[in-house]
Order: sequence, then structure tokens, then C-alpha cells
Amino acid sequence: MKKLCLVAIVTATLLGCNVGDEVVNHGGIDVDNLSHADLQNYADVTADALTVVAKAAKDCAENLPVGNSNECYIPEIQGNIDIAVTKGRIKVEKQTDRVVIHTIEAMQFTTHNAIANGEIISLTLDKNTDDDYIMAMNNSNQITFKGMLVNTADNDTTYWSTESTSPLTYRYNINEVHPYITNGSAIISGKGNQYFTWSADADGDISVIR
Repeated sequence: MKKLCLVAIVTATLLGCNVGDEVVNHGGIDVDNLSHADLQNYADVTADALTVVAKAAKDCAENLPVGNSNECYIPEIQGNIDIAVTKGRIKVEKQTDRVVIHTIEAMQFTTHNAIANGEIISLTLDKNTDDDYIMAMNNSNQITFKGMLVNTADNDTTYWSTESTSPLTYRYNINEVHPYITNGSAIISGKGNQYFTWSADADGDISVIR
């Protein structure tokens, strides 16, 4: 898989294509052969990781004047989210109707989720990896996004991408245990353009559809 991904990166660079999409398409997860439980695990990890970035971005952009930008490290979140952040940094740009978010250092984290087995997973929303990798949060706290996740296992490296298909709403207040995202949907893509849909309901519960 690593050789395939290297070929994809070289090809994408030479042709001016989107590197992240090429890597996932050539060496991503085999969605069609995953069990329903596996799909749920990938969706849960992805939703939690995006929620951590959304909270970091919301805090980083607080009181930021329109037209200005800020850079912040991604902090640990206390609560029921099974994400332990080891490193990561974002840049936020305040626009009139939204905040634009990119990772300038991919968020690396560990999780007890079954897909991880203790390895470090990284999430990138970096336009230098792919020109449409981004997160945006509007003034109603609705987020849209496209990014890539990598599980850096010792024996092999696993890639998948996620992209919102309808905005999800970021919710958090000081009286709640943890932040969460609600009322929206996204896809997770793997190799050969295979994908499945995940969605969050009004309570932040994640479900999947093949």
C-alpha cells in the first residue's frame, strides 16, 4: 500500500492533481469489505476528531476581528470524547459570515476505538495536501469540511477521507460534559471511490449507511 501511495503522490504532483484524494483513491480503506461495526468505528473516530478541531477553532477565533487570522495549538478535551490529542495546530481566518480553518500541523491523536489498536491517527485539513481540504464554521456554528485521516500503524498505513454532504452544527456550552456535532451528514471515502455515509442526529449520536 505504501508503494501505491508513493506513486499516487508523485503522479498527483506531476499532473497538478489533488494529492490527498489520489492517495485515498489508490491506498485507502476497503470500504466494501468492512463490517457494519467497522464502518461505525470509522465514523465515530472521524466525528470525534472533527469535533475536537471545531472546538479548538471556535476558541481560537473568539473575539477575532473580521479580516484577521490567528494560530492556536489544538488542546485536549475533557469529557466523553475518546480522543487524546498528542499534537496539532490550526490557523483560523475570520470572515464576515464564517471562520475558515486549516491545520498547519496535522492533529495527531490516539483513541481506544477498535480501528486504532493504540496507533497514532492524524487528521489533516491542509490546503497544501489537497486544495479543497478545509473546515468552515458559519455564524450559526454550522460546519462544513473535507479532510484526510491516516492511521500510522507499524505494519501498514491506512488512509480515508471525509467530506460533509450537509452542514453539521457544533454545539457546546459550559454546563455540558463535552462538545458534539448534530443534524448533518458526511461521507467517508476509501480506495477505488468506495464510500459510505455517516450522519449525526439532534443528540449527536452517529449512525452509518453503506
